[in-house]
Amino acid sequence: MNLRNYKIGYVPYTEAGKGPGDRRRFIFYARENELNYEEAIFDKEYDIVYLTTKCSISQWINYKKKYPAAKIVYEIIDTYYLEGINFFTLFRGLVYFLTGREKKIYPDYRKAIIKMLKAADAVVCSTPVQEAYLRRYNANIHISLDYFLNDITCKKNNYQSNGKLKLVWEGQSYTVHHLLSINEVFKKLANQVEIHIITDSDIKYPFKIFNKKTASLLSALACTYYLHEWEKDTFSKIIAQADLAIIPLENNKYGRLDLNKPENKLLLFWQIGIPVITSASPAYCRVMDKAGLPLYCNNINQWEEKIEGFIQQSEESRVLLTQKASDYIEKYHSKEIILEKWDKIFLSLFNTYVVND
Repeated sequence: MNLRNYKIGYVPYTEAGKGPGDRRRFIFYARENELNYEEAIFDKEYDIVYLTTKCSISQWINYKKKYPAAKIVYEIIDTYYLEGINFFTLFRGLVYFLTGREKKIYPDYRKAIIKMLKAADAVVCSTPVQEAYLRRYNANIHISLDYFLNDITCKKNNYQSNGKLKLVWEGQSYTVHHLLSINEVFKKLANQVEIHIITDSDIKYPFKIFNKKTASLLSALACTYYLHEWEKDTFSKIIAQADLAIIPLENNKYGRLDLNKPENKLLLFWQIGIPVITSASPAYCRVMDKAGLPLYCNNINQWEEKIEGFIQQSEESRVLLTQKASDYIEKYHSKEIILEKWDKIFLSLFNTYVVND
């Protein structure tokens, strides 16, 4: 099957497909294979339409009815649909309608997602937990993770520490609150650590009146911190200059959404060459155990113990950690392996059976 002969429509996460979720996923694969794709529009017939969670579900379900021969791939790497009905699932459908993203109101947006899952010819998710859940609605499920190397401009090569241990955290601004979940550790180690935080300067919501400055939330941190604006050309350099990356996750009724997320952020840090300590989410535990690097924490005491332990480690020990991480990347997350997984997604659209890893 030569995908170059197919007309493909793509609904991006961000305008013009410039965001990380676009360029690290479908657009990466499309460019590697020189595919003929464009931003999808409803009144044009395609051979394949690749939808992200930014799509208008109501309109694309109608599109599938109008063009039943078109193959639909639905990528849903978010985890909120795993949480059952709550205020946010009810509010989400209304917000999407009021902002023009959806053409009809879904009182429970999970039901819209289920309709899309059933209408799709293939579904792409990012963890085994998601895969098991989604199989109740679609038999053709695939797991696919991000490809980072096109975004990484600098890799770590110095594992000596001078002065305070330089911690680093990277992510979207609306998730910085997770840092406060281990604020007690920062307070105890305030004389030994500093945090470099790479994110956006504003925490943005669907309605701008609710936006707030990231720094206003971070002002509660109990140790010295530096806030860096996330930029594609500089974020990996800032990470490479740090000593240790951290990925804390809140473990409350809202934080469970993040506990179900994939290992992408961990793999990004590993590919830059920096050791990582994380919360004990299913994805992080699975990957770290397989790599022989059980640097995950189940509680606040373990966070303190593991960071203090890292402070005491020699340069040689830190290099060994990164070598194990590198071995994992080579074995399970190489460019060739990622491309093979993408090949299987599209091959499954035109075959009666699929072999999933």
